[in-house]
Amino acid sequence: MTTSVLECIDVWYAYQPSKFVLRGVSLELEEGKVYMIFGRSGAGKTTLLKVLKGILRPTSGIIRYRSKDLLSDEDRRVAYRSIGYVPQGFGVVSNLSVLENVLTGALSRVSTLHSILGQFPEEEVERALRVIETVGLKDFAHNKVSSLSGGQKQRVAIARTLMQDPEVILADEFVSQLDPLTSRDVLEVFREICKGEKKITLVITTHDADIAYEYADSLVVMREGGITFRGSPGTTKGMDLLSAMR
Repeated sequence: MTTSVLECIDVWYAYQPSKFVLRGVSLELEEGKVYMIFGRSGAGKTTLLKVLKGILRPTSGIIRYRSKDLLSDEDRRVAYRSIGYVPQGFGVVSNLSVLENVLTGALSRVSTLHSILGQFPEEEVERALRVIETVGLKDFAHNKVSSLSGGQKQRVAIARTLMQDPEVILADEFVSQLDPLTSRDVLEVFREICKGEKKITLVITTHDADIAYEYADSLVVMREGGITFRGSPGTTKGMDLLSAMR
């Protein structure tokens, strides 16, 4: 039996009045699955992730996290912590160490005073070190992020998000800045983690059809703010993705 973790129903969003970027989007995300949202630039992929995360409030529509209303302020605070977000461009702080970056993922569990002073409880530091080891950066924990390669910076972004202890991770153009080999290395690490004991739901936006086919349990194609195709990689062909984008 599949379990719905996050869903949106008939969601519309406009940055300016009557100029809609999302047009009646409905999408149900199941527990432990990897979703690839595929489409050209401007299709609405980034906006959809920001709406699902709660960064943007939709113009109209419904968003639920485990049956909780994400548009309700009370429910939103509870769900917000369970939905991780990895923005384009890694989103890491270059002049901080790997460990310091990853610890920022624990801010929702640490008092404001301690976070301002950079004083994290010992159990959070130990947890961060375990997460860093999980993504293959054990020997780089105290290195400045500015000294790392692109693939290593992306692993730091993964580790920081995992430190939040999310049930859903939304990753925007997750490997678009990496070379093909590094992209696959990073995606293998991420997918292995998400398919682990906790079964994290992973949503990645991409414009790379090969990556979408190789790593997705489910493919979603967006065009002009709407969803034009949904299906598993095994029941469709590459031409379907391309035609759905036109």
